[in-house]
Amino acid sequence: MDLFTINSKLENNQYTSLKEFEKDIRLIFCNCYTYNDIKSKEYCSGKILESIFNEKWNEKIILYDRQTRELKRVRDTDTDDTDDTDRFWKKQCQILEQNKNNLIYRQVINDALLIASAYESIVVGNIIPFIEILKTFLLTRSRMSLSLANESMLQAIIESLLPLKYRIPELSLVMDGKKLKGSGRFGYSDIFVLKGIGDIYYISLELKYISLVGLIKNQKAKYGANELENLDKILEKESEEDLLKRPYTYWSKEHKRTNQTTIGEVLNSGISQLESYMNTISKGRVVDYSGSGIFDERVKIVKSNPNKLKGFVILVIGFRRILWKPVDEVISNYTYNII
Repeated sequence: MDLFTINSKLENNQYTSLKEFEKDIRLIFCNCYTYNDIKSKEYCSGKILESIFNEKWNEKIILYDRQTRELKRVRDTDTDDTDDTDRFWKKQCQILEQNKNNLIYRQVINDALLIASAYESIVVGNIIPFIEILKTFLLTRSRMSLSLANESMLQAIIESLLPLKYRIPELSLVMDGKKLKGSGRFGYSDIFVLKGIGDIYYISLELKYISLVGLIKNQKAKYGANELENLDKILEKESEEDLLKRPYTYWSKEHKRTNQTTIGEVLNSGISQLESYMNTISKGRVVDYSGSGIFDERVKIVKSNPNKLKGFVILVIGFRRILWKPVDEVISNYTYNII
């Protein structure tokens, strides 16, 4: 037994009682005294650590007893809390009823219902309603911003279209614990969507944005907002086969140079990335330095019955054309929740 193992068991909720936890701690001290000479540095350090543990443990037990009594008191007043929640909801309903003819209130409610409906669809594996809402929001943007639009903009828009409680942007992952930082050790899943009670899937979204500037550079040396908007309208109706063959120029931060590729290659790269991210997410929290898994303090991960992970690559070109591709489901033996 060792502290790393105990910490791992704590993170995965493997202890069912305080006694189980204390037993493992005591086993560490027992092993220390059994396998080290009484005059050794290790033996003495063990005695010091055990003394500190006993002091802290007694404090925790006293605190636990207090918290248990407080929890019982709170449970006794749960009925009152439920009544407060009901009263709050009734008040909200009254406000909505009073403003049912207010166009602003009606529009806000309509937008909220659309977003809620799209979320409910995506966690059962249907991304089409979400894509439709995304396009609606993209089309509200000015043509003057076409030249500046990028993946960060797309990320911000999609985050705004998902319930705050059920999405984790840029989920931090250890892809390969044997690699060094900057050499493929870490990765970031663009958006991880949590499922609610009764939903089918956890969803991982990989986002790709194709700038019209990177497309038009291959055709024209000079261009403005009008030329970009015209190209945007052309791409909206272009066949997917032709679209994927289009050459695309972009600046690579990693290699610090301009790269040439195609839209199809960008899409395929996104699919490969997403598959790798989902396999890593399915492993739960990273358990040792050389392992792989989730490395993010914002998410609580608990061992559970099998759950399904589903992924989609969303590739946006300009403001009018959206391609999306699903990837194969992955099974995970964990549940995920925002802390």
